[in-house]
Amino acid sequence: MTIKHPQLGLLRDYLYPIPIEKATVYELVLSTGKVVTTVEDEVIGQWLVINPEPAEAMVYINDKLVKTGSYQAKLKPGKYNYRVEAPMYHSEVGIVEIANARKELNVKLKPAFGLVSVSTEPEKDAKVLIDGKLQPNVTPCQSEPLSAGDHIIQVLKELCEPVNQKVTVVEGQTVPVSLTMVPNFAELDISLPENATLFINNEQKATGNWKGRFSAGVYSLEARLDKYKPAKQDIDLAVGDNKSIALTPTPIEGSLDVIAVPSGATICVNGKEYGTTPYTFDKLLIGEYSVQLTKTGYATVNKSVTIEEGKNTELKETLTRVAAPKVEKEKKEQTVTNENKEQKETKTVQTVLKVYNPIYYKYKKSKTLWLISALVTGAAGTFAYLQAGTVYKQYQTATTNDAADLYSKVKLFDMVSPVAFGLAGFSAIEFILKSGKQSKAKKQSVSFNPIPLKNGGGLILAYHF
Repeated sequence: MTIKHPQLGLLRDYLYPIPIEKATVYELVLSTGKVVTTVEDEVIGQWLVINPEPAEAMVYINDKLVKTGSYQAKLKPGKYNYRVEAPMYHSEVGIVEIANARKELNVKLKPAFGLVSVSTEPEKDAKVLIDGKLQPNVTPCQSEPLSAGDHIIQVLKELCEPVNQKVTVVEGQTVPVSLTMVPNFAELDISLPENATLFINNEQKATGNWKGRFSAGVYSLEARLDKYKPAKQDIDLAVGDNKSIALTPTPIEGSLDVIAVPSGATICVNGKEYGTTPYTFDKLLIGEYSVQLTKTGYATVNKSVTIEEGKNTELKETLTRVAAPKVEKEKKEQTVTNENKEQKETKTVQTVLKVYNPIYYKYKKSKTLWLISALVTGAAGTFAYLQAGTVYKQYQTATTNDAADLYSKVKLFDMVSPVAFGLAGFSAIEFILKSGKQSKAKKQSVSFNPIPLKNGGGLILAYHF
């Protein structure tokens, strides 16, 4: 028998020493000496998960920092004190009881701060200082987290008056602040020639037109351009002015007279055509110029002249006559005539071959047909041969149901491939024979060759065999 006792334990296969009578009730009494009972509780741990918001919040269990961020741990059953805290947030505390199931807490801390949204009009991109601390962004922007209470907002921008404003920050809210910037500048729009360079107070600013802002005061403006006298002007600007000004440098010029003997020569200056001699250039910028004179029947003249400020320069040249290139012209015309003649003769011979040699074209057509036949039947034979091998491999691994069908296809391809190869061979032989006959027929032709004569022309009839 097996005997079980809640304190004494388990006794298996106990042999009762006295015979047991049937239909008899027995009482079993266990007697022992001094019994010492030790009871050990079974410890079963369960998971505690705490998900804080913000994610970088610190988690405390029983006043001990256990994790920064999400906390996961297996704890013994019982009650635990927890606390979640983060800078600029209100802490949250509580008691959590671990029993027989997993426990998960999502703790969202309430902000102990507010935000300020700063914008400026009409100017943007102003620097923002809050309580004297420069913020990382320019307007429009949102501040860093601020503790609840009063703060001083200051915005700064070059050429504008500083603006200060007191604002009260409320926990969990974004307070909008719009500030008006007061301009402390004048605007000036300066027009220049395209390649002119602008200098302001002898400092280079730009090339071409320019627009900018200035603080109140007197400024010296200058436009410089090569081969021009600078345009200079002083201007007095006050806050709020919006002025436009044009600076035009004065060209430094001279004049040029161009004369050729005989007259009527075409004039090109720096590659640009201007007219014929005699010719006067009243206003030319100072500097070096390349002058070319051309006239039919005369040698071209190339000269370089220098134009000086306020002076007249004269260029006078006598042109040299040259002979016209008649020989070259006649040679060129003769070459063109001969080329046209050869083209006409070639066209005549080709036409004659088509008309008077039909046997040649008959074998040419027949040869082409046999070549196509050889290629097609050869391709068909190759395809059948390859397919026979492929289907035979499938037949070797096929099931009983598919084997018969695959075997029939193998037989069909095996029958088609030799027939196709035979036809291809026959076609190839015919192709070779027809090629030989075509070559022989090609030697037999009739041609007409026209021959130019002094006062007419002749014709040669030739038969080749």
